[in-house]
Parts: sequence; C-alpha cells; structure tokens
Amino acid sequence: MSAGTDNLKHIVVLMMENRSFDHMLGFAQSPTWRIDGLNGTETNQDSGNGTAQVSNDAGYAGDFTPDPGHSVYDTLTQLYGDAKTPTSQNPTMSGFVRSYEGKQLSPADAHRIMKCFSAQKVPVLTSLAQQFCVCDRWFSSIPGPTFPNRAFVHGATSIGRVDMGLDWRNMSTTIYERLAQNNVDACIFYHDTTMAMTFNGLAGSSDYFGLFDDFLWCCKNNKLPAYSFIEPRFANSPPGGGKPAFSASDQHPDHDVNEGEALIQTVFNAVWGNKTVRESTLLVIVYDEHGGLYDHVPPPAAANPDGKSWTNDGISLDPSFDFTRLGVRVPAVLISPYIPAGTIDHTVYDHTSVIATARKLLIPNVANSQLTRRDQQANTFEGNLTLAQARADAINLNPAKSAPPTAAQLAQPPSEHLRTLVQQASLLEKQYLPPEQRSGKDPNSIQTEAEASVHLQSVMGKIRAQKGGQSGAAAAKN
Repeated sequence: MSAGTDNLKHIVVLMMENRSFDHMLGFAQSPTWRIDGLNGTETNQDSGNGTAQVSNDAGYAGDFTPDPGHSVYDTLTQLYGDAKTPTSQNPTMSGFVRSYEGKQLSPADAHRIMKCFSAQKVPVLTSLAQQFCVCDRWFSSIPGPTFPNRAFVHGATSIGRVDMGLDWRNMSTTIYERLAQNNVDACIFYHDTTMAMTFNGLAGSSDYFGLFDDFLWCCKNNKLPAYSFIEPRFANSPPGGGKPAFSASDQHPDHDVNEGEALIQTVFNAVWGNKTVRESTLLVIVYDEHGGLYDHVPPPAAANPDGKSWTNDGISLDPSFDFTRLGVRVPAVLISPYIPAGTIDHTVYDHTSVIATARKLLIPNVANSQLTRRDQQANTFEGNLTLAQARADAINLNPAKSAPPTAAQLAQPPSEHLRTLVQQASLLEKQYLPPEQRSGKDPNSIQTEAEASVHLQSVMGKIRAQKGGQSGAAAAKN
C-alpha cells in the first residue's frame, strides 16, 4: 500500500461519450510527453484508393454530421477494413474512412473521420492528462456502441449484447450492488438521464441515484459516497422550471466538445477545491467508446466475461461476436494529489479495470468479490498513486467556459443516441409510473433536442419522486 491508497476513501468516475484517444489527445504527443499518440503521418485509404491523413484541425462541433458509425459492424470495419474478418486476427486499424463512407458520404467527405484535436483546442483534458496520469492503453470494453460499453463499466458484462436496445432489466449484478453487499455506499449522479435506471437491481431503489447538483453539494460538504459515477448532460436543455438553459456536455458527436471540457473542469474543481475531499479521492475521467473516430492502436484480445456470445440475428448487420477482443482506445486520465505530474501509464486497461480497482480499494474482503471473469482479470490502476505526501502545487487550467445552447442547437433533430435515450425514458415511465403520471408522449413525435431534454427530465423527475425522491447521497443534505 501507499500513502495515496491508505488515505483513499472515494473513487469518482466521470464517463464522457464517443471520442477516441488519438482524436482527443493524439496530437499532444511531444518529445517531453511521450504518450503513444500521433506523428501526423497516419493514414487510411478510402474506397477509391485515395489517402486520408490525420489532421489536427477538428472543431468543437460541425465535423461529424452524420454521426459516425460505431456499431459492432462499423467498428470491426474500422479495425479490419472488413467486418467479416475473424476477431482472432490482429486489427489493422485501416477501415475508418471506408466505414464513414457507409453513412452515404463521398470518399472526400469521409476523410473528416481522420480529424483530431490540437492540444490547444482541448486544454482542460490535455492539462489534466499532463499534470497527473494519462493511460494510453485504455480500451473500451467491446468494439461497439454506448449501451454495451456502459453496461461493462457498471457490471463487467453486457450480458451477451452488442446492441442499443432499450431494455436492460436483465443486467447482471453491478458494482453498486456488490459494494452495498459489503456496506460500502455508491451513487450514480446524472444530469438528465442514465441507462442504469433500467437495471432491475438498481431501479427498485432510489439509494443508487442522485442529480449532478447533489454531487457538487457532497464534494463541498464532505459527504461523498465511497464510489461515485457521473453521467454528463445528454441533451441541449431549454430554460424552464426556474432553471436556465444548459448545453449538452457529453461530447457525443456532434455536440460541442468545449461544453464537455467545461464539465470536466467543474468536476475537477469540485473535488480539488475541498482539501479533505482532494486528499481522499481518486478521480477517473474516461470515455465510453470511440464513436467511430480514428485511433491507430490495435485493441488487444480479452477474456469473455461470462460465457455469453452475440449471434447475428439476421436483422442487424452486426456479425457474431464472442467478446474476446477489446474495443477502440479511449482517453483516460487519473487524478489524485498522490500522482506525480507527467505520469504516463502504458498498462492495458478496459472499463472493468474501474470495477477491479474499486473492489480492491473499497471492499475489505476483496476475495471472490468479482462480478465476471473480465473484472477478475482486469489490471488495476491504484499503483499510480506513488507519492508519500499529497501534492500542494497549483494546478493551472486554461478554463473552459460553458454557454447556453443557441436556438439552432435547441431546434436541431436529436441524434440516434439521443433518440434512443428518449425511447428508453418512455419505456421507464411505462414500467415505473402509474397511468395517471405518465406523459402519454409518443417518443417518435419528439423532433428537437429541446423536446428531448424536457421529456427526459420530466420522466426521470417523476420516477425519482416515485422511488423516494432522493438518493442516499442527496438525503445527507437534509
């Protein structure tokens, strides 16, 4: 053990959306910060044998409409050039442009998938990565979309699923339940919604859920649970109910990446601004999956978590998949005053490393506490907390400023991801609300981000009230 782990009482995980490691951090590589990033010569070929080269001119929004594909079919196309290639073979990372062409784009337009950020464009994420620990071998848990990968960070499995289906009631035991079985408190803090509300083991209790404002209050008042998971805001939100408008902060293409920078900064400041919390907390900033965006590092093989496999259903394009290959590399930053500045960790991690680390550090009797074979075998990352004394140096961030959404952003059509969240909310209200409290809203009638936001917050607010009104963490405020 070390001073950092001896003093650790809290793990906080902020999971952002759909950006690859190279896309966000690859161009920050330098002779003085030797991450496995980009040298600027990496290329993919388009269907006409034209060459698309990586560039550092990605914008905060506007580059990725339509949304790049990130289903298993799309991701395997990106990894191998052909989705039918057996995943036992080593990926070539050669098919990103051709995959994006599948969104009915010309070869030239599909070259946009190679756009990455300069370090100057994402200063909050880059500064935190450089001033603490960046993990440049952290991979998403499957080569596929949001819901299965978020299922893995909650439960070390996606129960054999690779789809974006709405109903996850059969999800296996999660880290929250495992911690509760060992008298360790945990909470999912969200802005407008969370897929974890569909898990049977969690949805029956309000103890596991709180609002993001509750997280901020808990940091300020030394009331953080031992394990916190933070969801970003998934929809641009109009003013209403006495609250101002808020911009989506998830960074899901094509939402404004700067708003995600502002959220990362807010979470960091909440932890770092209270000395007691700062010196007892390990903050993890990570992304659920790559969102179809370019990365050059081939994902390694992995253990099947629970013996379950996906078999092509004859409806989707997704080929059969046995869960023995990780997904594309994503940004991951570890923050603690016990981590030396400039730490670069080349260890292979996936999202189940969060579960493995939480079990190791928070459960007194960790033996036999694993959820699946995946978290049982996952590498843990507490070894980066090597300092004998907590750092007291100033952490300088070039601040990102949030701005309310424009009228055009509020009026834009929901992405496929946001539409799925809206449909999931409608499923939840039918499951948990009495008929007289249901909105009766046809989710297919929702045509704008503003309407999506209002529906999400209305449904989740009613469910929260139905389940007791507040989380165990939020109850500490009263």
